[in-house]
Amino acid sequence: MQSSQKTKGEEVIEIKSKTVGTTVKDISPSGITMELNTEAQTKGRVNAQGIATTTVVMKTDGTSTWENKGMLFTNDGDMVAIWGKGTGKSTGPMSQSWEGEMHAMSQSPKLAWINNAKLWSEGRGDRAKNESVAKIYQVK
Repeated sequence: MQSSQKTKGEEVIEIKSKTVGTTVKDISPSGITMELNTEAQTKGRVNAQGIATTTVVMKTDGTSTWENKGMLFTNDGDMVAIWGKGTGKSTGPMSQSWEGEMHAMSQSPKLAWINNAKLWSEGRGDRAKNESVAKIYQVK
């Protein structure tokens, strides 16, 4: 997981999430597939509450891949659909970090900027606390 500071761009959203449910979907010699359901609060250019499901494939070497799909509901009543995928790695017995490409769309004229934005996410999570923090950047 190597990303260049110059490619990240401007931080536009910070997401603080709480995992409210985990389902183990599959176990194989190459890894474990699970789904994490989260509730989130965002701040930045989008101030909202939201829900998401992230499918994670944890590989036996400590790396992972993930795919996320979610909805944000702004304090003004607008909705944003957000999705993405990327890679991760274990950073401790109950912690991980990740990064990946994100996309978003909204019908709101106030949020029209997000429809064609190239977004990049970096985050870290603590499974012991069921908490995570991600930062979303608008790539230039």
